[in-house]
Amino acid sequence: MAVKKTKENKPKESKKVKATEPEQMVEVENPVLSKNPIRALMFKDAMLQDIVDGLKAEQVPKEDMDEVLFLTAANAVLERIGINLPEDLSYIFQENLDDYLSIAIINKEHEVDLLSLFRDQFLESQGDDFNDERELMETLVAFEDQWWDSPKDFLGGAAPNELMEQAREKMDAVVQHEVECGCGCEEGGDEDYWASRAYIIRDLWFASIEESMAKESMPSPQKRERLFISVTNALLDLVVNVMPDFMTDDMFTGLDHNLELTLVNKESKVDVLEMFEAALAKFEGEWWNAALKELGGKSPDQAMQAMGRKYGL
Repeated sequence: MAVKKTKENKPKESKKVKATEPEQMVEVENPVLSKNPIRALMFKDAMLQDIVDGLKAEQVPKEDMDEVLFLTAANAVLERIGINLPEDLSYIFQENLDDYLSIAIINKEHEVDLLSLFRDQFLESQGDDFNDERELMETLVAFEDQWWDSPKDFLGGAAPNELMEQAREKMDAVVQHEVECGCGCEEGGDEDYWASRAYIIRDLWFASIEESMAKESMPSPQKRERLFISVTNALLDLVVNVMPDFMTDDMFTGLDHNLELTLVNKESKVDVLEMFEAALAKFEGEWWNAALKELGGKSPDQAMQAMGRKYGL
């Protein structure tokens, strides 16, 4: 799916290989994907009521509530995912997410399916008969380099990579536009990245989810729950789909622990990390001042002070 050829993005090329040879694939349920509905429910229990209370406090008009709830939920979920990633994984996730959203923007604006067109034109040009996976990958990478940089009639004469760069610029400018027009997020700094991507996801997904839910009549609280769970589950699935398979386990292990801890804190009305830090500080103070037989009955603090005096500090 990605167009940049970097070491970090290499795993995405294998996903394209899979797309070119579906007859060789055996459908196996992804264990990470299978737990996403559970994670979405945990997100709902952890966040939804606070979000709704906040929107009511801001007196969001009733007719705008669903859309603003969708946007706020998308922002909150993306940010929660992001803060649980180490720096190297966060960089790869943001790069891959931007690739995904850029392609989605192009597909919507030009009414095409870029990845399907890429696959079809690869098969038409190169066929599907290769001696081994290495030959397939070499052919695929060479074709990919040429394809994404070549003008396409179905894109009005533009190259896919050219439109990808334009889409990225559009995403980066979203938050500034929303703030200037008085209808958007007031967050700054690193949070702007997640906010801007939440606006793009709203533009891409909200209408279809709202249309789907409109077919059922339900009370507002139930509708909000359904809306929140729908966007959250879709975002979690997106994360699985844009990240290399070997990275998803680590990503979701950290996220799962964060959700578990958040719900424990909420249920017990405590902050477990604050309690741990306080207990650690207490233990540290007591330990450094406790007599140890290994130090001749002195405490570590006393032993250090004695050593300093010995050397004349």
